[in-house]
Amino acid sequence: MGRARLPVMHDRPAPLDIGDDDPRLTYRGAVSLQRGPGWTAPWRLPYEDAALYLPEGGLGRAAMPSGVRVTLRTDSPSLVCRYQADPPPKLNGPEERARLDVVCDGRRTATAGLETHGGDAEVRVDGLPGRMTAVELWLPYYHQFRLRGLTLDAGSAVERDSAGQRPRWVHFGSSISQGRGAASPSRTWAALMARRAGWDLTSLALGAACCLQPMTARLMRDLPAELLTVCVGINIQALGSHNRDALVSALVGFVRTVREGHPDTPFAVMSTITAPEREEVPGPSGMTMRECRAHIRRAVALLRDHGDKNLHYVHGPEVFGPGCSRLLLEPEGLDRLHPSADGHPVFASRFMTVLRRAGCVP
Repeated sequence: MGRARLPVMHDRPAPLDIGDDDPRLTYRGAVSLQRGPGWTAPWRLPYEDAALYLPEGGLGRAAMPSGVRVTLRTDSPSLVCRYQADPPPKLNGPEERARLDVVCDGRRTATAGLETHGGDAEVRVDGLPGRMTAVELWLPYYHQFRLRGLTLDAGSAVERDSAGQRPRWVHFGSSISQGRGAASPSRTWAALMARRAGWDLTSLALGAACCLQPMTARLMRDLPAELLTVCVGINIQALGSHNRDALVSALVGFVRTVREGHPDTPFAVMSTITAPEREEVPGPSGMTMRECRAHIRRAVALLRDHGDKNLHYVHGPEVFGPGCSRLLLEPEGLDRLHPSADGHPVFASRFMTVLRRAGCVP
């Protein structure tokens, strides 16, 4: 009688784990990186000095990685993202859901929902090309997020994404620019513009802020940029942070500070988009939305009269006006302020057209 043959055990190659601080990962669009025990949190302000930028609060929004993408090159046909995401802030209107977009060679491959209990979690994404390609993970725009690492298929190759430098775009705005209402992180209006134009976006858009904080002007001054844009007015009018004359003075000072580092860079100042419930209603400082736009236009004209010919005023309703009201979020009992998921692509297309017409496009 022959001996029974034992099955041959083959060792399967282990999946490839990449830590959050692996030098092959690039955190594009982040201003600073906070490192913790086994995690990295991208911030859109210098995190150690964030309280100097927003002394009135709202620091959590600076830790929400709107426009930030983790990039690498790999031939892995799938990946697992290990992360921590915090619950969303209490917002007026519908709750924003945490999502992660995977973009391969400029095309969105997948959108994955994320858990937001603040503890360790992971999400798997299949369907990557399976050849050496640039992979971008667009992080959630309205949730704090900490990357713990990535897991790729066994035997995969991984490289740092060392693509040539794209024109750098720095944008300052409110929750309208941070992404409220967008379908997913790579489909906010700013992300859509950057992806279509091939720009390297750094978004300084902060919900419930954007009141021409001097520290933000200093940051924009010091960041590299081939295009500068700001979208101001909605929170200035709604919160009453400036009256008429103070708004003009603050905007002049803000632009002049930025100009210390970018004397000739194309710079567009956009007043806020249509706000149906606020156009003719005075805010705490007495300005209606229409009056607020008029003073923003006056500040830009004053600066141009004093020699800043590469500064341009963009009228918000020209980009997203009353005819787009049906594309605004309609939270029950609240003002309509933010583009809906269908509105963000329209916003992106029209703003690009206006920038090209003004000669701002790098």
